Amino acid sequence: MNSAVQKELDKLIRKEEKYFQSTQKKSIQKQGIFGKIEDKIPDGLHRQLEFAFYKAFSLVFEKGNGIVEKTFSKEDLELEFQVNDFRMEKRPNKKTLKQVDALAKKDKWKNLCITTAEGIGLGAVGVGLPDIPIFIGMLMKGLYETAISYGFEYQTEPERVFLLRLIVAALASEQEKQKADAAVEAWMQTKENTYAFDEEKKAAANSMATMMLTAKFVQGIPVLGMAGGVVNPMIYRKVMRYAAMKYKKRYLLNKLRT
Repeated sequence: MNSAVQKELDKLIRKEEKYFQSTQKKSIQKQGIFGKIEDKIPDGLHRQLEFAFYKAFSLVFEKGNGIVEKTFSKEDLELEFQVNDFRMEKRPNKKTLKQVDALAKKDKWKNLCITTAEGIGLGAVGVGLPDIPIFIGMLMKGLYETAISYGFEYQTEPERVFLLRLIVAALASEQEKQKADAAVEAWMQTKENTYAFDEEKKAAANSMATMMLTAKFVQGIPVLGMAGGVVNPMIYRKVMRYAAMKYKKRYLLNKLRT
């Protein structure tokens, strides 16, 4: 089994290297129409956005898990993972590894479509900031599903720190991406408990606010806001792509240790 797992891990590491090499230097908010209106963004919007994202993370972690879990079948996902993991134990090969990956991708496009519809729909009527809790709820749904699909829980505080670090690393600038990824890797190696949870939430909120600053400004303008709403699925896709790599890596590393 170790041979097949190690081969897949080596492949994943090469994929990670390619991921960092292909990271675009321009952030989403500076592409196309957004780059032309950056100077019109009012002072203080970033701070307002950061606070809104911080409150949204706090709301989901403190009161929203039950609501988020009503949007998918946690028990079914756990059962499917157990079946896939059993196959992996009995016959570790490319086919069984693909079945594990397939579960993590199961509702990817459905979540993406909902996120797109929510962002564009509210943007069409000039709603920007109020959609943040909805978007964070959808983002967490995707992260929770990915975690379960690889056999991990997400309800303890250390695991929530991992989720927040995934977001920070996925949205980090070109200059900060390696450092943010190192923080994720450090957690994976030690599952450290020397952290300040509130600071982790603030860091993730700052990353979201920085990446979506111009988009949220545009989204608050009726009709034109539809363009801002398109950024929601872009952000969702960026986070899910990175998170899937790291959860798969955790799964493979655990297999090598057993």
